Amino acid sequence: MIKAILYTSQTGTTEWYAKRLGEELKLPVLQLKEGEKELGQGTEIIYLGSIRADMVSGFDKAQKLFKPKLVVAVGMTRSGERIEEVRKANNIDQAFPLFTLQGGYYPRRLHGISKLILSLVVKSQIKSLKEKENRTKEDDEMLSMLQNGGEKRDEEGIKKVLTKLKEMGEVK
Repeated sequence: MIKAILYTSQTGTTEWYAKRLGEELKLPVLQLKEGEKELGQGTEIIYLGSIRADMVSGFDKAQKLFKPKLVVAVGMTRSGERIEEVRKANNIDQAFPLFTLQGGYYPRRLHGISKLILSLVVKSQIKSLKEKENRTKEDDEMLSMLQNGGEKRDEEGIKKVLTKLKEMGEVK
């Protein structure tokens, strides 16, 4: 049975999702570093991490130390997108429960190489969205987030994660 929710967050959006799940599931929520100190090796967990180049930050370490039962990857793209790319980059089996949820973009909260790389990616995405014909409402929301910073919190995504956990028999 799952004993805790562990996460790694750079700008706070992944932390928000972790705490939101923790409220619903009445489980302790810890940063990955805290979990290393407080939980035993092999403890069953839910893991949340931000997406960078399709890699889920901290997942490799969480996988070595604990037993993740479900992973939530938080990125700038819409919830449910890039699942196959994230699976491939992180060697996550097709049968393993993986969710992608839309997070946010806060350039002022980023530092070093992460800030530099992400700024280049964001410039490219902004250009692509501006040039896109027949932009959707979602495209305009994404463009605004990339230009101004901000986030999207996906309550429906949280519900889908909770439903999956119930199907798995991991929660009541």
